[in-house]
Amino acid sequence: MARVTAVVCAAFDPATDAAVLAVRSRVRRLGVTLPDRPPHRPHLSLAAATVDRADLDSVLEVATAVAARHRPVPVRLGTVGRFGRAGALWLGPDTSADLAVLQADAYRSLLDAGHASAFGDRSDPARWVGHCSLAVRLEKPVLRDVQSALRAEYTPIAGTIDALATILVGGRGDVAHLPLGQVRA
Repeated sequence: MARVTAVVCAAFDPATDAAVLAVRSRVRRLGVTLPDRPPHRPHLSLAAATVDRADLDSVLEVATAVAARHRPVPVRLGTVGRFGRAGALWLGPDTSADLAVLQADAYRSLLDAGHASAFGDRSDPARWVGHCSLAVRLEKPVLRDVQSALRAEYTPIAGTIDALATILVGGRGDVAHLPLGQVRA
């Protein structure tokens, strides 16, 4: 049976999506080769599980329950960061108790449902680094230069996390998009 890695993500409101995509366009203008549109919406990965494709609904049930328990979360993407080993350039959220609670709930709820963390301890709330990827697999000198140039002109983005999106690693688009704070039948 085919296995998939389903990622439960914090999804932004449309204005925040547009602002992040504008920053991504700036990264492209700084010389980084990127497709016109990324495979997935801008997001913060909260937790993930690798499951048989036939069991994907169990992850979506967890995401639905988590989304129903939380109201929209104000977010400020105030950091231009990087992960050197992965060659990743990203925007990071400022510290937020509400975001930390949302992330911990998604992580623990997947574990409680019997789904091991697909990202190991990187999704553990004590180690989680919230980030919205702009580009990956950049060579270190390019990564440093682009990060420096972007930081010099970056204006933090204030927005809202208004939904949980579930995406598949290697896929395109959402498998589910669940508005926060809505009770479902």
